[in-house]
Amino acid sequence: MQKRHFSVEDFLGFGERYGIDYRFPALAGCRDARKEKQIVIQGNVEEISLSSGLSLTSSDIRVLQPYETTSLHSCPLYMLVVLEGSVMLQVNGDAFVVRAGMAFTSRLGEQQVMNASHLADYHLRTLSLGVDPGRCWQSPLLSALLQQWESSGAPTCLWQVPGFLLSGLQHTQLSDVSGLSRQLMLEGIMLQLLGHGLAQRLEGADARQNCPGGERHRLENVRRLLEQQPEKEYTLAELAQLAAMSSSSLRVKFRQAYGLPVFDYLRDCRLELARRYLSQGYSVQQAAWMSGYQHATNFSTAFRRRYGIAPSEARRA
Repeated sequence: MQKRHFSVEDFLGFGERYGIDYRFPALAGCRDARKEKQIVIQGNVEEISLSSGLSLTSSDIRVLQPYETTSLHSCPLYMLVVLEGSVMLQVNGDAFVVRAGMAFTSRLGEQQVMNASHLADYHLRTLSLGVDPGRCWQSPLLSALLQQWESSGAPTCLWQVPGFLLSGLQHTQLSDVSGLSRQLMLEGIMLQLLGHGLAQRLEGADARQNCPGGERHRLENVRRLLEQQPEKEYTLAELAQLAAMSSSSLRVKFRQAYGLPVFDYLRDCRLELARRYLSQGYSVQQAAWMSGYQHATNFSTAFRRRYGIAPSEARRA
């Protein structure tokens, strides 16, 4: 699919279709007529309606103007899968960072409002999946999924997508398969994603029952430390002491809460910091060192595995 540019006017059209309020802070001073013609992103955006009542938006974009979104409509089940980059979300004041290889699932409505922030000069590949409230009840499978989702406690879940599903998603995006064959593949893999999301939700509900509020707060302190200062060296024992729990408990409970093991989360934070340094013009060696990597070779391997390109290519982008 050929790359194209999307303007503010295009985004307003997306907003009307999907119940999203878009805001563009950097364009606040522009006149309305001029503002609507401003280019916001470059890339590919594909909208697909699946027969089961699922609506899918596939995006492979570079953000040119920073923008923010707020959900306005109700959606009994919404899922965001990030294949490249990261997305910062807030749901009723709770912050989530959805990184590459992760999925975020939630119920949206008047009592469950989602806000997202997108930075400029940023490459994103994502899949957004929504259950159409008007059509989903025609599918017994989706009806059963929604009933179980409703009965399983807190409506929001952040989780790691299994590798075989990520491979399947990559294949549907990059292959030349089209028409009915592609639609069948997409339908199947979306249902598998929903199945894994439900399993993670049920597992998280069990964990929440055994996780007092103070413990959740201490886990969040660990997560914020890793995100805000990823360049530092940490040991599991030090982090466990901060969380006031044993090392083995921290391993288990951090993964249950955030969908990744502690040091996988730290690695992702370091790579994201390094990507920002590279975009600012720092050398590969400098970006590696400033983000906590002692060896540029290890950094380059991890960066390519995460983003699909070499650090030097990110520096030129």
